[in-house]
Formats: sequence, structure tokens, C-alpha cells
Amino acid sequence: MLFPSLQSADARLVGNSSKLTPSEVRDLIPWVSLVSEKGMRRLHVELLLQDLEAVQQFERSSSRLSRWLLVLTIVLVALTAVMTFYTYLLVRLR
Repeated sequence: MLFPSLQSADARLVGNSSKLTPSEVRDLIPWVSLVSEKGMRRLHVELLLQDLEAVQQFERSSSRLSRWLLVLTIVLVALTAVMTFYTYLLVRLR
């Protein structure tokens, strides 16, 4: 466990302004009910920022997937049109 005491957990939240890592957040869970009010607010803000980053990353990957699906749909429509045209030509040549 990264935080052996309440004082070290509270010192990390209140005294150190660097961004919390996900493992630090997990290690802070046992101390959540005992941390000072200022530390609790900092923890909430950090969790909100991590949630926002996760949503933004999901949105980026989702938009990439959407573009790929659009391209594949256009390719499939074009192939269907070509196949329909060739089928029409085969019927007319018979």
C-alpha cells in the first residue's frame, strides 16, 4: 500500500499539487472517510478530471471508428452498384 498512514494520504492530497495517478487513487480508497475536507475536495476534482479524460479518449476512438464505418459503407455501396450494373449487362447480353 502506497499510503501507510492517514497523514501520508492527507499530505499527498493537500500538500502535493501534482496529478494523482490511477494507482494512487486506488491506494487512497481506504482513507476516503478519514481524509480532511480539503483533501476530499481535491480527490473529487482529480476523479472528475480523470473521468473527463476517459470520456474524451472514448470520443476520439469512437469518431475514428465512425469514420472507418462510413468509408466501409461507401465501399460496400459502390461494390453493390458495380455488381448490379454487371448483372444488368449479363441479362441484356443473353
